[in-house]
Amino acid sequence: MSFSAGVSQTDVTPNRPVWMAGYGDRDRRSEGIYQHLRAGALYLRGTNDEALLITVDLIGFDLAFAAQAKQRIALATGMLPRQIVLTATHTHCGPHFYPMIMNGEPEWEYAEWLCQRFIDIAIGARKNAVPAQLAFTRTRSKFGINRRLTKNGATKMAPNPDGPIDRDLDTMWLSDTSGKLLSTLTVYGCHPTSLAGYLIGGDYPGFLCRELEEKTGAPAFFGTGCAGDVRPWYNPGEKKFERPQMHAVKMAGQTMAEEILAKQNEKETVRSECLAISDGFHLLPFAERPDFDFLNHVITSGGGQRQRWAEHLQSVLHKGPLPASCPHEIQVLELNPQFRMVFLGGEILSEIGLHIKELFSPTTTITVGYSNGLIGYIPSKNAYPHGGYEVNGSHHYFMLPAPYTDKAEDYLINETQRITNLLGHS
Repeated sequence: MSFSAGVSQTDVTPNRPVWMAGYGDRDRRSEGIYQHLRAGALYLRGTNDEALLITVDLIGFDLAFAAQAKQRIALATGMLPRQIVLTATHTHCGPHFYPMIMNGEPEWEYAEWLCQRFIDIAIGARKNAVPAQLAFTRTRSKFGINRRLTKNGATKMAPNPDGPIDRDLDTMWLSDTSGKLLSTLTVYGCHPTSLAGYLIGGDYPGFLCRELEEKTGAPAFFGTGCAGDVRPWYNPGEKKFERPQMHAVKMAGQTMAEEILAKQNEKETVRSECLAISDGFHLLPFAERPDFDFLNHVITSGGGQRQRWAEHLQSVLHKGPLPASCPHEIQVLELNPQFRMVFLGGEILSEIGLHIKELFSPTTTITVGYSNGLIGYIPSKNAYPHGGYEVNGSHHYFMLPAPYTDKAEDYLINETQRITNLLGHS
């Protein structure tokens, strides 16, 4: 029985001004770079299975890009698409490169170039594979706060100290058999929405990774957890969120890196020879879909992004009915029966991630969102009665016909359990 691992990293910063994803009010292309964007690949090989994890400093991927990229990586490496995970940090200061209701056109040339970069690092990580060992640390971070505040029957985006948040700051430490560190992968559940504007950059995860790299000498990667309702709070005690200065974002990333490094002498070995990965698609049903008349009313009521959304849906209705559901991909990587990672598509509210950890307890579980397909917000069951942006105010950005029903969490939890059972350890 053996375990091997390989690492590769590349720069994916666009080489010219681009339209940006994340905020709908940008009216021009990017105007500079405050931090280069990067993609990293971790290749893991056990006795009977292998897995490839690709992380990148981008908003995410649509289903079409993710499917095509995984298929092309599979063809280039001889792996199966089910063994390949694509996950994004969800920075809101990167290129707009697939269809969303954002200003400007998608940067299609960048999308093609990005896919080739993924192929390159996938090949490189496999080529660099050596006998390895894996360790794990978990600490707690105070960074971020729940952003859904309900008062007088209305939910707005504001700091909610009493709202759910997963404060587990998890790091996997990948070393060769001599103990030399090959790479780290950190997961934390907080939106990288510190900064807006027109400069390209990776937000607090980028600063965190660079601090870890400086202190450890090894490439550092980041995955964002279930952070759909969590964002940075740089002005504690205030009743609204303020945009910080760049030095505050850098300090936040460095502080989190210091919290991670403080635990490195308490690393727990993770036996990984028997790793296995499984995936599955299931359908998340939409709530009531709009008809042609409703969409026409939206169009005639004014311009903006909702008008573009309505026009898009009308073009679909001219050809046939609107879809009743959306495909959602889940992947489970089990390193041993007591340690697994769950990769979820979409912007998952924190309560769902906490429920998955509770479901599999006492097994150590890491939940990662923004993986394989950014299919909108997936709210927890408890969020629906309160409404708000994540529940019924954001679906148009993702070109979805309607929000998901309040059964979304149940479907997601059940499918995660089913996929985990396929691994044969549960």
